[in-house]
Amino acid sequence: MTMGDSDIQKAERLYSDRLRPLLEPSFKGKYIAIDVTSGDYFVGEEILEAYQKASLQHPDRTFVFKHIGYPATRFIGSRL
Repeated sequence: MTMGDSDIQKAERLYSDRLRPLLEPSFKGKYIAIDVTSGDYFVGEEILEAYQKASLQHPDRTFVFKHIGYPATRFIGSRL
C-alpha cells in the first residue's frame, strides 16, 4: 500500500483535531505513528519505537509519523 497526499492530510487532521490536545501536554518531543486507515496511533521515544509498536498491531499498513508538539510531519513511510 502506498501513501498518498490524501492520507497525509487525513493524518494531519486527525492529529490536529483529536490527538494534539490529548498528547502534547504529556508527550511533547516524542514521536507518533498514525495509521490513517484505523485512526490508531502509537507513541515512542523515537520514530523507530513508534514504528515497531504500530507494525506489531498493523503489520501491513503504512503510517504517518509526527514529532509531537512540532508543526511539521517529520517522516512519512511504510516500512523501515
